[in-house]
Parts: sequence; C-alpha cells; structure tokens
Amino acid sequence: MLIKDEGLVSNGTGASGGLTVDKDEGRAEMEQATMRFIDLARQMEAFFLQKRFLLSALKPEMVVKEDIQELRMELARKEELIKRHNEKIVVWQNMLSDLQGWAQSPAQGPAPNGLSSGNQSGQNQQAGSGSGNASMQQQQQMLQHQQQLQQQLQQQQHPQLQQQLQHPLQQQVFK
Repeated sequence: MLIKDEGLVSNGTGASGGLTVDKDEGRAEMEQATMRFIDLARQMEAFFLQKRFLLSALKPEMVVKEDIQELRMELARKEELIKRHNEKIVVWQNMLSDLQGWAQSPAQGPAPNGLSSGNQSGQNQQAGSGSGNASMQQQQQMLQHQQQLQQQLQQQQHPQLQQQLQHPLQQQVFK
C-alpha cells in the first residue's frame, strides 16, 4: 500500500490528510504522468524546431554565422591538438637522438643519463613552449642540425658497412 500526500493527488480529493492507493493504481498513474511528460517534451522540441526552421528561412545568414562559429571552434581545438602533438614529437625526437648518440658511441663508456637527459630536455621544451614561436623555431632548427649531422655520420659509416656486408656475400657466391 502506498500513501500519497495532498500535493501529489491529481484527482482533486486531496482535502483529507492522505489517501491509500494500491500498487497497480499508483503504477498506472505514474505511467500516465510519464507519458504526459514525454508528450510535453515532444511538443517543446517541435516548438523549437519550428522556430529554428523559421529563423533559417527568414534569416539564413544567422545559420551561416552559427556554422562559421562552430567551424572556428573546431579549428581552434584542432590547432591546439596539433600543437600538443608537435611538442610531443620534439620530446620523442630528442629522446631518440640521445639514444642514437649513445648507441653510435658505446666506446665512450656508459651513457651519461641517456634517458634522463632526453626527458629533461623534453621537460625544458614543454616549460619553454609558452615563450613563443621564436624559441620553438630555434629548437626545431637545432634539431634539424642534429639530424643532418647524424645523417652525415651514418653516410660515412654506410660505405664501410656495405663493404663488410658485400665481402661475405661475394665469398659465398664464388664458393
């Protein structure tokens, strides 16, 4: 048995302190109220759709302005995403160059904090990213210069490696 307060009674018999209602009747009233709520929500949605249609028919420039605003917001979001990706790329490139530098010169002994130096440079770059595009360009130029030097070293080492690889292959072919 459910007991309803005066404020919840919708049939107008709320003068008494409370009514006792069985579960089936309460469930039926609740379903009816839910259906009415859904119907009113649909009517409200239809009203706003009609107003939106009238606005688009009478003032199409408003719709275009809204579209432009949405596109600008999306563009700004994507530019921010690209900026974050570029910062991560610089960090990973520095870590890679540190690891490649260590791998190319193992005769110098253990790597001086190989991974930690890459992380520190990446953290420094992230901290300095707010200083503007000038520092970012300088960092990119330094990175490009490092990459060019590494490529030159690799090109110098490649003929030696190719000769070493070709000699065993030639010996196997002639046997």
